[in-house]
Amino acid sequence: MIGIVSTSTDHEVRIRLPGETMPVHIRYVGGPTAVIETGGVRLLTDPTFDPPGEYPIGARALVKTSGPAVPAAEIGAVDAVLLSHDQHPDNLDTSGRTYLGSVPLVLSTASAYERVGAPVRALRAWQHAELGAGLRITAVPARHGPAGSEPIGPARPSGPAQPARPVGR
Repeated sequence: MIGIVSTSTDHEVRIRLPGETMPVHIRYVGGPTAVIETGGVRLLTDPTFDPPGEYPIGARALVKTSGPAVPAAEIGAVDAVLLSHDQHPDNLDTSGRTYLGSVPLVLSTASAYERVGAPVRALRAWQHAELGAGLRITAVPARHGPAGSEPIGPARPSGPAQPARPVGR
């Protein structure tokens, strides 16, 4: 159960999980993009800041019907970007790629590291990174696309998750 603590606009919500001492503030930016604040750590998910329009991807085009509710310039400093994958402009567009140059850390896949480079740190499935005091980000395997698509990461190995090196601010 999630208890809503407050809503300040149509795009923001503060939540506190029962029994948890760390409230979570989520500011929805648009599409897959949100700013998440918890435990003194600010995260941004899949940065997409381009205006509406058609974006080619292979032999087809993705159509973006609205721009972000918050422009990149108004996001402010973040401790890390959580990037699900970089292959499509609906998860990382041109403006989002530019934004990555201003952040200290991007947690993503090995293939994102190969294509984007620093500041991307690749996490294997079930590997985790510690951010701030008590926030753990764990990579999970995923499949992007219809049944029959190749998985992005391997199935969970037996045994405990393997930690990545801790990240400071």
